Amino acid sequence: MFDSKTMQARFHALTAQRAEIAAKADPLRAKRDAAVAAHDAIVKPIENEIRAIEAPLFEIDRERALIARALGGKTGTAA
Repeated sequence: MFDSKTMQARFHALTAQRAEIAAKADPLRAKRDAAVAAHDAIVKPIENEIRAIEAPLFEIDRERALIARALGGKTGTAA
């Protein structure tokens, strides 16, 4: 059962099965990829705007954390 001819025949049968399945899936993959590209074309500019607006937050959060540590976490209402 495990001789080389049998294994070669099985390999080729599996290769044919794989090709048949891939042929069915490939058009759907292309359709999905087109939908993702269309989505990205809409979303990426919005994400870039958000990123630009929020750019100062890193420094703000860093300074807030420094102050909170200096105050020992006692960041209650300013006097």
